[in-house]
Amino acid sequence: MNRLPSSQAWISNLGKEDSRGRQPVCEVFKNDSQVDSPLAFFLPARYEANYRYPLVVWLHQDGASERQLSQVMPHISLQNYVGVGVRGTRACDAAGHQYDWQQTANGIASAEQIVMEAVEQASLQYSIHPERVFIAGYQSGGTMAQRIALSRPREFAGVVSLGGEFPVGCRPLANIKQLRDLKLWMAFATESPDFSADAMSEGLRLLNAAKMQVEISQFASDDEMMVPVLRSMDQWLMSQVTGQAQPRCVPDWDTVPVEFSAN
Repeated sequence: MNRLPSSQAWISNLGKEDSRGRQPVCEVFKNDSQVDSPLAFFLPARYEANYRYPLVVWLHQDGASERQLSQVMPHISLQNYVGVGVRGTRACDAAGHQYDWQQTANGIASAEQIVMEAVEQASLQYSIHPERVFIAGYQSGGTMAQRIALSRPREFAGVVSLGGEFPVGCRPLANIKQLRDLKLWMAFATESPDFSADAMSEGLRLLNAAKMQVEISQFASDDEMMVPVLRSMDQWLMSQVTGQAQPRCVPDWDTVPVEFSAN
């Protein structure tokens, strides 16, 4: 069924081979030091230091951690991007394996700071194209990714939100005059119990008012964390990198994304 493991499975299976034995995740998953770090890095296969890569900043959902990056990136692309996973701003278990994002003024400020530090750290350690930095997230991480990009639209080439609702509260559109060039791709699993067509429509109305370049894909599934969704994410990201329209293809499952633009 091309479904990725649950967040709990990610926590318990770190360092093991993935279900199809494609590669040990530790071959591409790197911490920035031997000490505990709020960041995790993913290097593409056959990394070339002389090539400036697009950077994907990944924000996990509540209850996961920055290490989710090592399971997500191989399904997006093994060679197109450098990835950096960012740990949520608050621990939500005693062991310190699970974190969440506080959608409060202080929580948003903390998340924004650590994301910008992650971009800086990735750019210092690896060869990153400064105009091809993307921020992406899943569920609450997708909501926080939107918040940060809306706050700093000139810092990002685009935003990806997988199942993340449009942010509510704390004035997400305070920089509305600067948002016209910001590009956003949102994916929703329409059979998810968390999906709300009304909330999606209201978020789209607000984004349309900001004159943002928005694309929304709806998938007949109960979860956005599916391989075909991540493949579609790769297609959208590469269309932003190359300036070419993403190819229209039928993924290897029984549904086709329904896409539309807010413009």
